[in-house]
Amino acid sequence: MPRFRETVRTLLRERLLDAAYEAVADRGFDKLRMAHLAGAVGVSRQTLYSEFPSKEAVGEALFQRELERCLVGIQQGLDAHRDDLRAAVEAAVRFTLTLAGRNPLIKAMLTSTGENGLLSYLTTRSAAAFETATAMTDAYVTEVWPAIDPVARELAVDAAVRLTASHIVQAASSPEESARRIADTVVRVALSTGLERMPERGAPRSAP
Repeated sequence: MPRFRETVRTLLRERLLDAAYEAVADRGFDKLRMAHLAGAVGVSRQTLYSEFPSKEAVGEALFQRELERCLVGIQQGLDAHRDDLRAAVEAAVRFTLTLAGRNPLIKAMLTSTGENGLLSYLTTRSAAAFETATAMTDAYVTEVWPAIDPVARELAVDAAVRLTASHIVQAASSPEESARRIADTVVRVALSTGLERMPERGAPRSAP
């Protein structure tokens, strides 16, 4: 019986999130109303509030679900290039930026207004998302490329996550070009030793 109840609750939660996703994609998060959400799924407001105590809780759950789906795609991109760090980073970043550009929920985030809008989950309230993405990426890199210096790895992972998030919020170029530039930056950081020195003034540069 407990498992049955848990299954029913999980299904209800997914139905509510699916309905909220459609509403946000259609009208934006600012116009999402809890009463309308309950009506769309055919449950009472009491049932809705027992699952999501506030509109903000719905927004957080929506963002978390999309993040988890994105992380699955990122891992697939990394898995396809386990023998090439640069290609792996570029594939993962390109997937993320392309998904963000096509995802109606991300678009709703970027156009939301107010402190309680969905945009805050990409900016001021993004700590949990950064922690999740960073922990997953760090664990993956540690397993697949163990020869990378731990300090360089930590810096490279942080750079990859933050640069990608920055390009989601404010795209400066195409996903392909952004992915290439981010990959170049991340690989340079990952392969550094921390012992590099600036060349002496007047000394000739070594050939590339």
